[in-house]
Amino acid sequence: MGAVSERDEDPHPLSAPKRATMLLRMLKRDLIPAGAAPSVSVLVVDDHPALRAGLERLLDHEPGYRLLGAVASEAELARHLRRHRADVVVLDYALRRGDGLSACFRLKQREEPPGVVLYSAYVNDAFAVPAAIAQADAIVPKNAPVDVLLDAINAVAAGECEVKAPDAEAMEAASSRVDPDDLPIVGMLFAKIAVGEIASMLGLDPQEVRARALRIIGEMQAHDRRRDHAAV
Repeated sequence: MGAVSERDEDPHPLSAPKRATMLLRMLKRDLIPAGAAPSVSVLVVDDHPALRAGLERLLDHEPGYRLLGAVASEAELARHLRRHRADVVVLDYALRRGDGLSACFRLKQREEPPGVVLYSAYVNDAFAVPAAIAQADAIVPKNAPVDVLLDAINAVAAGECEVKAPDAEAMEAASSRVDPDDLPIVGMLFAKIAVGEIASMLGLDPQEVRARALRIIGEMQAHDRRRDHAAV
């Protein structure tokens, strides 16, 4: 059987039992006193129109969240971030224009970076390696229940969530696809060492470290896409 691409799926967050969960939450809104807890400001980036609209409706009606916008591209995200400071960005992994992992890495290089929840139909142990290099804070499958996504947003906003470490086999496979000269950068990024510190430790310019990190992320994604196409 051929692999199912992300675009073949329609993991709408408001369908069937997921919609029922959201409606139950909406019924409870009036039971939560105003100002009982600070709201988490969220930006959504997803180029799937139905999914983006579903997330927008969910976060608009869910108590405890303040939706700053729901956009289709990294460029639109950048425009929103010039006007607002987001606590958490829910970021589609497979953007048609650009890619979610590189966008995630660029977000985490900002002076006051938001938390990032990667939202992806493609999640396995191998995916955790480039996601960790991109400094994502959490990964949520698109077919997960709504509560899983909301719990991840809350945990990231509270600084309590991080990408689960992949197993040794996944790490070894990913490392084998990286230029040996880049392995120290991979290891330090995976250990969540800041780009400036990496540059200082390796005697490199921070801009070079950022460029090499983006190249590493791109190479890993290219390998994953070739593997997926071969499986079809």
